[in-house]
Amino acid sequence: MPSKVADRIANALYAYGFRHAYGIHGANSEDLFAALLRRPAHRRTAVTIAKHEFGAGAMADGATRMTGRPACLIATSGGAAMNCVPALAEAHQSRVPILALIGSPPTGAEGRGAFQDMCAPPRTVDLLGVLRGVTGFAAKVSGPEDLRPALDGALDCLERGLPAALLLPKDVQVAECPALPARTPVRQPAPAPSDEVIRTLRASRRPLILLGEAASRARLAGPVADLAAATGAVIAVGPNGRDAAPPRGVVGVAGVMGHPSVVRAAAEADLILALGTELDLMDRTGLDATIDVTCTVHVGAEPPLREVTAHEPVRDLAAYTRALATEAGPCRRKPWTRAAPEPIVVPRSGSGVMTCADAVDALAGVIPRDALVFADAGNAGAAAVHRLPIGTGERFLVALGMGGMGHGIAAGIGAAIATGRPTVILAGDGAFFMHGMEIHTAIEARAPVLLVVLNNDAHGMCVVREGRFFPDLPSINRFRPSTIAEGLDAMFPTLPVRSAATPDGARSAAAELLARSSGGPSCLEIGTDPAEIPPFAALLPDTAKEHS
Repeated sequence: MPSKVADRIANALYAYGFRHAYGIHGANSEDLFAALLRRPAHRRTAVTIAKHEFGAGAMADGATRMTGRPACLIATSGGAAMNCVPALAEAHQSRVPILALIGSPPTGAEGRGAFQDMCAPPRTVDLLGVLRGVTGFAAKVSGPEDLRPALDGALDCLERGLPAALLLPKDVQVAECPALPARTPVRQPAPAPSDEVIRTLRASRRPLILLGEAASRARLAGPVADLAAATGAVIAVGPNGRDAAPPRGVVGVAGVMGHPSVVRAAAEADLILALGTELDLMDRTGLDATIDVTCTVHVGAEPPLREVTAHEPVRDLAAYTRALATEAGPCRRKPWTRAAPEPIVVPRSGSGVMTCADAVDALAGVIPRDALVFADAGNAGAAAVHRLPIGTGERFLVALGMGGMGHGIAAGIGAAIATGRPTVILAGDGAFFMHGMEIHTAIEARAPVLLVVLNNDAHGMCVVREGRFFPDLPSINRFRPSTIAEGLDAMFPTLPVRSAATPDGARSAAAELLARSSGGPSCLEIGTDPAEIPPFAALLPDTAKEHS
């Protein structure tokens, strides 16, 4: 029986390992959705309809980061296609291999006034050019003969750790197409540490291991524990390396939302082994002076974003770390320092209102051990990165590639749908007002999500910046009170919703809602102080900063 281009794509996606697609239906994408739904139920990429294309892209992003499998974003033409751009930008900056399939008007109408035409520049928007700016590969499939090279290029791109996009005109999607050869992900050869790095590690007496997000995705906690035991190393984590750390020997969180204990430990180290971190400013703030004078070995798929002593180009971090632990030798060494994470004490406003930090402290003890924890932007994210004890939940993510509000909400929902795991999302009211209606997507999917909205009726971090950098001007980032819990309760009768104004109230409400998470999503609104100063380096008063 002849198959169409859309059917060939659906077959290829499943064969490659795609199990989840997120998107929004439209005239120029409907054939792609139909092709996915025509496949047998037991061999079908599951489809989730989101509320916004950015949300769909963030869902694909969250699912990919948490499962290790690529996920798909499907969108139609026009504004829908443009809404994909910020999600793809986050995926590109954070090296998340998602695939965007974007429909466009029929080829015969391109440049002839087609509705939502984006394929005839300069008369129209140059969608392909836009997509090439936020992906590692983008191509237009102008006919069935273009499908195989375009799909191969996209999958090659995913294997390099970057997002890809295919632009698919409506008439091409329904054109007959010959079968494509099945393709599965290419396995990379097991990497071996260089002799120089092995010698350096064996000679070190005070090694510090710095873990970034790629270490988290590689699930490095076990291999890192073995390496630390063999070398006496202590461990620091970037904001997204928290769940890659073993339970012992952690000196704290590094970077712009980090702990002073990391800066002190790094200054005493004689070797910094940076695993799976790009050494961007979010991970390395406060460490540049130490890296300048300390032997620093970077291990990752791409070179780091600052100069180091040596770079080991490695994609399979788990295999590399296991090999390095073996090369370190059979002896066991105690950690060379007993330093522990040391959160910063930030001055309070005196209002008596809970802060995001108070809320995070209250919630930490009731988050399930196997939970996925997502933090959104702003004060909520900074509090989560800085205050959550290392090891809270099984996985942790804060989107720092683009740092956009609302990404954590959608990414957490996408991950919960893909994994079925209990998922806790910590977001501010600003993030909620941007993309909080994706809670409807969670309701429809019965996703096990607890959405915690830390509501200060403000863009809290912007309020602090106003006071610090523009003290002579009125605030434009404080807003009238909103009752998000009451609004959600009225909108969604089946959604369990609670509100809290004290730490004890927040803790008990979260415990109650998490106990019923298998039945679907829930929401907890916690009132917080708009004058709270977050544990963010550029905003801390001198009294809270670490002095040498």
